[in-house]
Amino acid sequence: MITATISKWGNSKGIRLNQAVLQALNAKTGDHLNFKIEDNKVIITKKEAKHELTFEELFKDYKGGSFDTKISLPDERVGNEKW
Repeated sequence: MITATISKWGNSKGIRLNQAVLQALNAKTGDHLNFKIEDNKVIITKKEAKHELTFEELFKDYKGGSFDTKISLPDERVGNEKW
């Protein structure tokens, strides 16, 4: 059984995952993990990276009029926009 100690990190609390846990999850620094609590147990799974769709992929089956994928900005601000 692998154990961990809850530590104070700034205003939060946290645990460190040791190498054996990371290897079992095939996880590395920067990966995202899902936590599910079930019957007083925590189940940790690695969140799989999702492919970010491009604008073209999102509208590949679009049957309406044509569109331009170039982003254009107005010549002057009309509100509190920060560019």
